[in-house]
Amino acid sequence: MELIRQRGPLTRTELSQGTGFNIVTVSNYVGEFIKQGLVLERGFDVSTGGRKPILVELNAKAGYVIGVDLGLMGMSRPPMTGVITDLHGTMIHHLAQPRSAESMDEVLLGAGELIRRLMNTAPVDSKKILAAAIGVGGILDERAGTVRDTSRRGIRTSYLAPRDQWEAELKIPVLIGNDATLAGYGEYRLGLDRAVDNMVYLYSDIGAGLIFHGSVFWGSCGSAGELGVIVPSDEDYLTWVNSPGFALSNVWDLGLARQARKLIQEGHPTAIHDRVHGALDTITMETVIQTAQGGDQLAKELLEHSALQLGIRIASLINLLNPEIVVIGGGVEKAGSLLMEPVWKAVKRYAHEEPASLVDVLPAKLGEQAVALGAACWVISEIFIQA
Repeated sequence: MELIRQRGPLTRTELSQGTGFNIVTVSNYVGEFIKQGLVLERGFDVSTGGRKPILVELNAKAGYVIGVDLGLMGMSRPPMTGVITDLHGTMIHHLAQPRSAESMDEVLLGAGELIRRLMNTAPVDSKKILAAAIGVGGILDERAGTVRDTSRRGIRTSYLAPRDQWEAELKIPVLIGNDATLAGYGEYRLGLDRAVDNMVYLYSDIGAGLIFHGSVFWGSCGSAGELGVIVPSDEDYLTWVNSPGFALSNVWDLGLARQARKLIQEGHPTAIHDRVHGALDTITMETVIQTAQGGDQLAKELLEHSALQLGIRIASLINLLNPEIVVIGGGVEKAGSLLMEPVWKAVKRYAHEEPASLVDVLPAKLGEQAVALGAACWVISEIFIQA
């Protein structure tokens, strides 16, 4: 199914060659997929002698899925976004709403409301929506059915009750996964221009999506991909920020906003101050990036320092995992070459020559839709597995 989705229309012979299954097995599978309406026969391929082979392709309109991104818990009023896609992963509907909730319990309730809104406003028959998935920020424990919000001092929330309620009300399965992992899966399925087996996705500097042999690596309880160690407290942050890049974590904006505020308070001249009209609390990662792109020296130095730290972390991951591609997302990729060039410089310096010579380090392409689209792609893969 995944091969048909990626490269179809294909003949049964091509599917046999691409999967390694014998032609009888492929024909049996394709026949079952056709009965389910997931695959369609479409004309004939060019004959190389004998009967022309029949092409098969994915019926992308056989069903639809929902993907939801709850937004970062440590961010002030982040948007909560949801999408509906077809089975190709093509977005056909999108909704966004501000998220004012402070606790994970309230955020999960908001997720249910967003799913209902998506279904009620969908431009397709809601009965054809097959499943939904939600990307949450925090430490998941699938064994206990909990998610721990690390930005709120470790409050652990059970997601089982709301999930059971949604499934009973909406009559569809609802899956829950880590947001960074799902963003990475979305980039893997929809953002790359070539097929790869092994990829690492960095959600800024707080989490990673790990793709091995084309599949998501979730870990033993669903929490794989959390980077580094925990910053003990806010007071310790400015000490830790000067540590090697692999020791820093839980900093979704690479520490840019906090470092900018600190330097301005120390009297360093920068256009960042003027851009926010002196309101230092309103400085964000985007403020620093935009000021750096405007040529401000301090902003450029801040960005370069943070990019080098991120590059050290990436180098350690390249040495450990030997991926073909590392994708950087979460918003920091908006800095373009101001980020990517020092990152690559650090990779070349700190990663071993052999894996570094094979890896590409690329900016993410899906932008703010990455988590929601990745969640939808995850649902699609689960549907294919069940088929």
